[in-house]
Amino acid sequence: MTSGGISPLLVVAMIRRFVILMVVSLLFAVCAAPAYSASVILDAQHQFQFATALMDRGEYDHAVLEYERLIQFFPENEAVPYARCFIGLCHMKAGKYEKAREVFKEIITAQGDDLLVQKGLFLIGESYYQQGIPKEAEYYFQRLFREFPRSRFRQAALYRLGWTKMQRDQWEEASNLFSRLHGENPYSRSAAELATASLRGKTLPLKSPKVAGTMAAVLPGLGHAYVGRYKDGSVAFLVNGLFIWAAVESFHHNNNVVGGMLTFLEIGWYSGNIYSAVNAAHKYNRKVKVDFRENLKDTVELKPLILSKGGAGLAFAFHF
Repeated sequence: MTSGGISPLLVVAMIRRFVILMVVSLLFAVCAAPAYSASVILDAQHQFQFATALMDRGEYDHAVLEYERLIQFFPENEAVPYARCFIGLCHMKAGKYEKAREVFKEIITAQGDDLLVQKGLFLIGESYYQQGIPKEAEYYFQRLFREFPRSRFRQAALYRLGWTKMQRDQWEEASNLFSRLHGENPYSRSAAELATASLRGKTLPLKSPKVAGTMAAVLPGLGHAYVGRYKDGSVAFLVNGLFIWAAVESFHHNNNVVGGMLTFLEIGWYSGNIYSAVNAAHKYNRKVKVDFRENLKDTVELKPLILSKGGAGLAFAFHF
């Protein structure tokens, strides 16, 4: 150490400590940055949009959780009733119809908003329609008409009621309902086409179950061939033919016990052949009707839309 000065070694040591302190501080800042950047400010609008985006992607269970998170964190927000409605829609799109109806019924009984009650009634009817229970669907659409004669969902319910009539093979009633949807509404163009197309349901090339059963009784396998199931018909013909031949041969050789057993078994095969032919005719007819309806254009869109006030269909309009 020089007199009246600072040792160079001391200066170097101080600089080293300063550098180490700066490096440690920088590393701490870098490590801490992700923790701060990962924080998210939750607000109702973005939460609702996030949940709806999940629903659009088909992630229904995840969307339900996010809608429920919205309800939990913002219980007084005006988006909450719509979030509940969308939870029901998620369940319905996932095929959980009973669970969806539980949500919609809660909306009907708990909400004081008439518009939400109308939506709940319509969506319960829609859930039954999608589940293939048209009679129950009709009940809720008719209830919507009775309780809300001027409902903004009246046209959508009339349109869907026409489809439920087609599900029940009531083709003329369906045509009449579609014919009532004229004028300026989102369904008029499709309804005009369906009013004519639905009448073609009366002339679908269906097969008679009685004829199929009779033909199967006359000749095993013939009833299946009548409905176009030639492979099943061939199997039925061969199996029944072999049992009949074996039974005849057994009786011819005085083997009555075996012949009786084979005859008993053949009665079962013969009856099953008739029942199967009748069932095949019913399946054929169901497929023809389903294919016919699937080729018709359905303009009811349940995808949740966030639109401005006055949106049609199931577009829920609200502002945060």
